[in-house]
Amino acid sequence: MKFSLWSSFKKFLPVAFLYLIWSGSSITANTGTERFVYDIQVHGKNYKEYVTVHRTKDLLQYESCGNYTNPKIYAPGGKHCWDVLSTSDGQPRLIEYKVGRNYVRMTFSKEGHFELKGFWDGKKCFKQKSFENKVYVELSSLMRTIDLNQKEPLLFELIKLTRFPKIETHHLFIKVMEDVEVKVPAGLFSCKKIMLSVSGYKGYFFKAYFFVSNDDRQIVVKIENLPIGGVTTLISFRPV
Repeated sequence: MKFSLWSSFKKFLPVAFLYLIWSGSSITANTGTERFVYDIQVHGKNYKEYVTVHRTKDLLQYESCGNYTNPKIYAPGGKHCWDVLSTSDGQPRLIEYKVGRNYVRMTFSKEGHFELKGFWDGKKCFKQKSFENKVYVELSSLMRTIDLNQKEPLLFELIKLTRFPKIETHHLFIKVMEDVEVKVPAGLFSCKKIMLSVSGYKGYFFKAYFFVSNDDRQIVVKIENLPIGGVTTLISFRPV
């Protein structure tokens, strides 16, 4: 998939304007755009994920499209696209998710109110829910903004994609573990290893690991066991 910087920026403008309304803050000029290509290996098959990230002082916009075809998550159609707008500390404010003919738009308030609306399985949907804890739908902006020196696990809830358009969550936590060197097709990186697991006894049955570059960029270099049994590696990285 080819990306156009101008088309990406045009897409960026409306969600940036929404962020202005919610936060009441001013947005500086775009401080950087990055493009990534990832390889996903799972169950003997290979998939590609194409990611563009726009950064400013106040926010991060994350666009991701790929062809991973786990039917429990991405059916129907296989090909999926995310458009995520979060604050600079990783808190989501707006997410648009499209897969096949399904499309939903999710908004998050600072007070923990979550709203989902769109079309799913040919039907119009509208759902609302309030959360006391931090709630996420995807983890990319969180991994790129978490304090890599924090000692305590970060507890949060993750919306179950397999239950869309219902709003149900996994209770998860991430924990920064150790410094490691990771070699991927994009190069050799000094990383922090971050464990993702489930709160409570279920954590004995599921653990995944993110390897995030140990610098100001916090690039996701590699992911193990997410999706379960899969490995995601960074093929190329290009700042624009």
